[in-house]
Amino acid sequence: MKELRAAAGYIPLAARKSSEFKRIKVAVNGKETEVYGGLTILQSLQQEGIHIPHLCYDIRLKRANGNCGLCEVELEEDGKVVRSVKSCQTPIKEGMNIITSSPHLEAYRRVRLEQLLSDHNADCTAPCVMTCPAHIDIQFYLMHVEAGNYEAALKVIKQKNPFPIVCGRVCPHPCEAECRRNLVDEPVAINYVKRFAADWDMARETPFIPAKADPTGKKIAIIGAGPSGLSAAYYSAINGHDVTVFERHSEPGGMMRYGIPEYRLPKAQLDKEINVIKALGVKIMCEKNLGASLHLEELHRNFDAIYLAIGSWRATPLQIEGENLKNVWLGINFLETVVKGEKIDIGDKVIVIGGGNTAIDCARTALRRGAKDVKIIYRRTEEEMPAERYEVEDAKHEGIEIITLAAPKKITEVNGKKQIECIKMKLGELDRSGRRRPVSIDGSEFTIEADTVIGAIGQSTNTQFLYNDLPVKLNKWGDIQIDGRTMQTSVEKIFSGGDCVTGPATVVQAVGAGRRSAEAMHCYLTEGYVKEEKAEYNCSRGTLEDLPRWEFEEMPRIPRSKMPMLEVEARKNNFNEVELGLSAEQAREEARRCLRCGCGARYTCDLKAEAKAHDIIHIKPIHERPFFPQANDHPFIVRDHNKCISCGRCIAACAEVVGVDILSYYLKNGKMLVGTRTGKPLNETYCVSCGQCVNSCPCGALDYKRERWRVLGAIKDPDKTVIGFVAPAVRSVIASLYKLPFDKASPFIAGLLKKLGFDKVFDFSFAADLTILEETTEFINRVTNKGVMPQFTSCCPGWVNYVERRHPELIPHLSSCKSPQQMMGATVKNHFSEWANIPKKDLFVVSIVPCLAKKSEAAREEFELDGIRDVDSVLTTSELIEMVNITFTDIKEVEFAEFDDPYKQVTGAGVLFGASGGVAEAALRMAAEKLSGKAQVDQLEFEAVRGFEGIKEATVNLGGTKLRVAVISGLHNAEQVIEKVAEGVDVGYDLIEVMTCPGGCISGAGHPVPKKIDSLEARQKVLINIDKTSKFRKSQDNPDIINLYTEFYGEPNSEKAHKLLHTHYTNRKGKIVKSHKMGDSVFKTQVIEVCVCEKCIVNGVGDFIKALNQKVEERRLTAGIRIVPLHLKDCPGEDFLIKVNGIKVSESELDSFLKLTRPVEMEPISEEI
Repeated sequence: MKELRAAAGYIPLAARKSSEFKRIKVAVNGKETEVYGGLTILQSLQQEGIHIPHLCYDIRLKRANGNCGLCEVELEEDGKVVRSVKSCQTPIKEGMNIITSSPHLEAYRRVRLEQLLSDHNADCTAPCVMTCPAHIDIQFYLMHVEAGNYEAALKVIKQKNPFPIVCGRVCPHPCEAECRRNLVDEPVAINYVKRFAADWDMARETPFIPAKADPTGKKIAIIGAGPSGLSAAYYSAINGHDVTVFERHSEPGGMMRYGIPEYRLPKAQLDKEINVIKALGVKIMCEKNLGASLHLEELHRNFDAIYLAIGSWRATPLQIEGENLKNVWLGINFLETVVKGEKIDIGDKVIVIGGGNTAIDCARTALRRGAKDVKIIYRRTEEEMPAERYEVEDAKHEGIEIITLAAPKKITEVNGKKQIECIKMKLGELDRSGRRRPVSIDGSEFTIEADTVIGAIGQSTNTQFLYNDLPVKLNKWGDIQIDGRTMQTSVEKIFSGGDCVTGPATVVQAVGAGRRSAEAMHCYLTEGYVKEEKAEYNCSRGTLEDLPRWEFEEMPRIPRSKMPMLEVEARKNNFNEVELGLSAEQAREEARRCLRCGCGARYTCDLKAEAKAHDIIHIKPIHERPFFPQANDHPFIVRDHNKCISCGRCIAACAEVVGVDILSYYLKNGKMLVGTRTGKPLNETYCVSCGQCVNSCPCGALDYKRERWRVLGAIKDPDKTVIGFVAPAVRSVIASLYKLPFDKASPFIAGLLKKLGFDKVFDFSFAADLTILEETTEFINRVTNKGVMPQFTSCCPGWVNYVERRHPELIPHLSSCKSPQQMMGATVKNHFSEWANIPKKDLFVVSIVPCLAKKSEAAREEFELDGIRDVDSVLTTSELIEMVNITFTDIKEVEFAEFDDPYKQVTGAGVLFGASGGVAEAALRMAAEKLSGKAQVDQLEFEAVRGFEGIKEATVNLGGTKLRVAVISGLHNAEQVIEKVAEGVDVGYDLIEVMTCPGGCISGAGHPVPKKIDSLEARQKVLINIDKTSKFRKSQDNPDIINLYTEFYGEPNSEKAHKLLHTHYTNRKGKIVKSHKMGDSVFKTQVIEVCVCEKCIVNGVGDFIKALNQKVEERRLTAGIRIVPLHLKDCPGEDFLIKVNGIKVSESELDSFLKLTRPVEMEPISEEI
């Protein structure tokens, strides 16, 4: 079969050795550099860690197509640019002078990126996150809460906000206004869930305290212990700085303590969060007033950086006659006095003037201080009150009356009672705030009597301390002026943020300013200057008004969780907290309502990274971007055509890496898209579910349904025993990622899974040993009994899919053995269940593999009995790494561990399953003994079947029997062999191992994509070294395997073994069942034909078509509906002739059709993308 081997000669660059390439000298950006020759410029420089922007290159492909255009570089001669070339296609040569970055190149790349992004109709980040002033990853912590990972949720929140207990109670949650769930029913109760996570943390004996960096030796002074100052202190302490906070009040907290009433924010809860800040080593010195006992000039001498966070504590006077009378208060002063516990006699009747949150707080506080009649006077309508809507409703619910369109003119006192003379107002023209200006109505005066009057109309910043101190500049409103990009004031090393910069704002806005200032000061103290961070690029589909309503109409309505509240009667004359908090069950159910709008690739997206690097800012396009619904036409692969940039990597990966070649470009509404060649849904093609297309996508247009949250949820479920088993190839990637020697890879990964919370951890290699005993016994039986030959291995699910879908005539040649994954699952659910005395239903079995096709394999109906799957969940290597990151697992804290009984022992033969040729080599080690009748000691290495060539072969003489073995990796390399076997031709092989991916499992799409030469060789070497140093190297010698057969299975290929470890295959060619409600294709277009004959033109068909186009655009259906003119000589009937997909309809039927139609009938995605 030499001709077959020759045709299978291409080896991916990542699988080649760097020693094959000669080192040459070139100049890169003026610096002489030694690089590898025989490569393209991009490949060669990438090998040296020199970045050239690119999106269409993938090291596994034969060549890049150059579509993205970003990799262009300049070549110089004699100091002059002679030409620009695409580095992904241009060979590197000795002596080249290469420029990777220049003003011309950067400008060109920006233009090219803007072109690629112009139709990138997607959300990088969820709109709730974009709206949050602190930029907390809301989507992320909601997923953690849903899974029961409350500590991880809390850590996500505290990455951006050290006061979730406070904000969970007082934040106005603008995020909820932008929640896409508004288009379904009600927004997710984001703030309630955040509060739950924070309360849960503080209820523990030891709340979360973040780790600190090593001390920097730098000192920071912070003026003001409010939300901004304390936030800056929190993050500065984490960065390793020595932080001292100076506060003028007797206790820290600022406006959180003295400006927010106890019934909204119990101070005991506030103190818990302040104590965490103190635990980080932050020193808080109270009763230190700037301008009196404290001066900036002195602090400037003694500290390396200063942060001004003095707040806006000067209440705005009413500026009316009588405002200085006794019992006429200003809002913030009233609240501060109450918090301090000072005695106030407010009488029975209280009038509050103002419409903001402070006014509401004053009114509700007065009620709790014994007032019987509390009224709020506001000069505009209730709808225009700046107070949060829910605050207004709560006040009314407690019996507070709101008098609108009225303003006070003066206050007098008669017999100890305050007389507030008011005048009625009406709304006039818009003012600068965008609200209609209130105008007084002549002759409409009226008087209200009260015992106490509280004016709460605003606050400002008191900066008098600066008059005799350092010359910190102020803006025209009297607030401190800063550079918003660096948080620096006009004075060296003095920073500022919070209310004293913005004017009165919210706690969460102050927190955001404090965190940004901490980052700026850290940069200043460590780098000597404040480096302006590049703005994150965040593409957006638009506001709620911009989205197609049909996208949300069929989503299930789920009631929003209601906050348990203290009964109104129980609120009187006390400051007990009104909102009581969600239960754990409520919080998890509420988190489950999240639609997960943000892109799953937002932290790994190459397109987003390049957009940020090139200072691209998303601007809402003026043109109508076509919108295509997600194509859920596969069990776990999801295609979002709105994100596709037509780089072509997925098409090439399908054709070159695997060889199935089912993807192609399509032109749809002027946008180039990727779909199947036949136009059929993905799951109705020859797709083998390998996932290489997903792994190649640079921008999240292709993704797969993750199962990590389901696994994390099971780990937190007290009724589940979670069992994980890890494939051999996974440890090869983990060893590389965490820089482990090969002999530490297995104990590390066992310890890692136990650290993540798995109850039991087994080695997948044990199941590989089990597979060898079953598959080799089957093979020997075929050899000795002249069964169907050659025998093809069946452990690769992508290969099995290929046979069932494309070549079902080969099914008799497939081994009947299940894959190691399914053998392990069946063994755990049946043997381990008995051995450990745990009911099957309480076992949650997780397979951790390098292969996406394993997900579809685990879901096959034949691997499920009575609703219980053999393998409950499948994680890829990438998902495992993601789990480590999202759970904030510290790798340094992982303790090496052994795998668990009763499957602890494994052999080197089982480990070899992770590389192409491993199955054949392991089988030969057993077959050699069985057929020769002699124990094999020396003949354990069958190196001829190792490596990355597409087809490898070996001939072995065993006890008079000659075995001919072939190893094929990459389905395109298998095709010629398949055709000859199907024709009955003796291909010269008895056993054929087929792996879908080149190089086998070490190249699976569940791994991170390799970046450099030697990557795959290094992965294979880990497995070979583990094999060579293993105590047992033959599967049949594994003592735990021997025990398993003795105790449970009897012998290989026994009746019980056949029942649990073997399976059958199905001819799926032309009989593929649709798994989703869909049309024939995601590209299906509904065609509306409208007659434009002379009679119809006279009758106004032009206006009708114009209105029809407008309706289609309003419903965002342009991707699924095409309106075409129908040219007839004469239209029958009086009305316009209208056809939908060739069927005549009336205008009313057309209206109904437009209301019900969708570009594709979709099902909501149940797992995180």
